[in-house]
Amino acid sequence: MWTSTASQLAALEAAWRTPATRSHLFPLVARYHANVQTEPAYHRLDDQTWADLNGNDLFALLDSTVSRVGQQCLYHRLRSPSNDEAALQDFDQAARLMADPAPRGQALLALRRLTSTQAYYLPDILTGNALPALPWTAAAPALVLLLLATVVGGFWQPALWLLSGALVVLHAVLHFWYQSRIAVGVRPMLQLGSLYRTGRDLARQQLPLTALRGLPEALGRLGAIVNRVAFLQANEVVQSDLAMLPWLFLQYIKMVLLLDFIVYHSCRRQVEQHFGAIRAVYEAVGYVDSAVAVAGFRARHPHCVPQFTTQAGLHLAGAYNPLVPGCVPNDLAVAHTSVLLTGSNMSGKTTFMRAVGLNTLLAQTIATCPATAYAAPFRRVVSSINLADSLTEGKSYYFAEAETILGFVKAAEAGGGGYLFILDELFKGTNTVERIAATQAVLAYLQPRSLVIASTHDGELGQLLAPAFTEYHFSETVTETSWHFDYLLKPGPLRTRNAIRLLARAGFPAEIVQQAMDLSRTLDAAGSSGA
Repeated sequence: MWTSTASQLAALEAAWRTPATRSHLFPLVARYHANVQTEPAYHRLDDQTWADLNGNDLFALLDSTVSRVGQQCLYHRLRSPSNDEAALQDFDQAARLMADPAPRGQALLALRRLTSTQAYYLPDILTGNALPALPWTAAAPALVLLLLATVVGGFWQPALWLLSGALVVLHAVLHFWYQSRIAVGVRPMLQLGSLYRTGRDLARQQLPLTALRGLPEALGRLGAIVNRVAFLQANEVVQSDLAMLPWLFLQYIKMVLLLDFIVYHSCRRQVEQHFGAIRAVYEAVGYVDSAVAVAGFRARHPHCVPQFTTQAGLHLAGAYNPLVPGCVPNDLAVAHTSVLLTGSNMSGKTTFMRAVGLNTLLAQTIATCPATAYAAPFRRVVSSINLADSLTEGKSYYFAEAETILGFVKAAEAGGGGYLFILDELFKGTNTVERIAATQAVLAYLQPRSLVIASTHDGELGQLLAPAFTEYHFSETVTETSWHFDYLLKPGPLRTRNAIRLLARAGFPAEIVQQAMDLSRTLDAAGSSGA
């Protein structure tokens, strides 16, 4: 059904202002990132850190993109922090531009061409060697000429028609044998026409964006390929829209003349020659769509533009975790020390650590921080928060964690720029004495080489790590009838204990609570006398 441009734009604007909850196909969304993540880069967020920071939820929160290309480029951007301040400033300007309804509206209308799920497969042809070379495709023209020659020659030598029949059978076998493989191979090419037209519409807007300066030249090269793949796109239309009889006739012609083989071989060569142009248009389209999404995020959430410094430390004001509804904002300012957090479970330690990680990540990917102020040097974000047992590999929790932390140590030793290490209760899988000793040794080793935000329940670590670490804590108020968490970061170590009192509030029998209280006092007294 036909819909006017004004109605389409109104629907796109409504979706931009209030994005609907989407069901994301992350293996497809991540396809571009998977194809290019091994290329040289300042940093790629590893799977553990992405999971620790609830990366998929973060992407879903930001994703008000229109196109599948925009989704893929936004996902890749979030997992590829940059240390290029000029590029981040350019992206900030792009997001500011897309906050203006006029250029945003034109961009939304252009980007709507790439909403087909088939567009998820475009990254398969961005590296120049992804399309498989199928046997017989190069020989297809010769086989067709031979068939035509035998058909014509049969009018003088009827025996040649026997060879014609054999060739038709061979063509039929080849057609059906390779039909599915050709379909998979051409799948990423079917959206090249839509990609070209989207890029052309964006180029016509002459947006003042550095990332789009090379778009006209790339479009000129891509235009030649689009004409070649028009036949493949026509096949898709025929299969879905025309009557069955003409479609069957076309299939018969394709089979006899091996048209799929010939077109695929020609398109494959064109893609290999011009994959650079395809990638340039793809990334330009994705850049604009990502800027549109970030402009939407900025319109919905309090934020600031990050300030990048050359001095060590971190300054955060009003920092919050955008994934936590009603998250209490907190301030943090450290110069030459790292941070040690204490506090009971549910008091806000992990949410705050994620807030720091997300601010650092978003500062270096979309130049947008969920805070009122952010100032820090460039850092690579690495975390260990939700580390799982590797039981399928026969590893204990402790050994799996030890391997992970060893990777952090080697990364810090390698240098190449500072790190932000976010570490939640290290070495939980071992006894108290060795946990404290190992944690102190690791944190003391990492601190001179990076900024560390670590949490612990072991109060002894504060004195053992001073003065390299500054202590902060979260606390709660527990009464006989209720408990209350204020989720506010407070300076200094935690001086109170409420874990056993929380057992009482949770409904544990009084006998258990009293016995735990008595034993706790005994252990405290023994520790004091031993000291």
